[in-house]
Amino acid sequence: MKKYIIAFIATFLTAIVASIIPGILFYAPKQVEWSQLYPGVVSETPDPMFMLIASTALIILCIVSFDKMGINDIKKGAITGVWFGALIFTFFGFQFMGLTNILTVEFVLTDIFISSIVGALQGAAIGWSLGKF
Repeated sequence: MKKYIIAFIATFLTAIVASIIPGILFYAPKQVEWSQLYPGVVSETPDPMFMLIASTALIILCIVSFDKMGINDIKKGAITGVWFGALIFTFFGFQFMGLTNILTVEFVLTDIFISSIVGALQGAAIGWSLGKF
């Protein structure tokens, strides 16, 4: 349990730091744009409580999965994090495109790319912490 808690804290902090620049340069402007195009449907700013719940669930999924797969170092964690990030956000992006007319293919592909990079950093944090503790 100790290694999961340490892995969670390391990954959560890594995700915050890794998401600052994409959040400011890519996601925040899109959020504002969508809130103007779809008032009452898309909020101008995300609800932090729901974002925290979603992030917590995804981080726990990754930590448990990585542990079950024997990922216990930075390199393996980063490599696994890339494809986890790419595949998870490919699912989210294209499913959301199938349900709404809000997203564009360009947005989804950019999101997948960014999520792959963030996933690599998160995966490295998970691999490191699972191997260390």
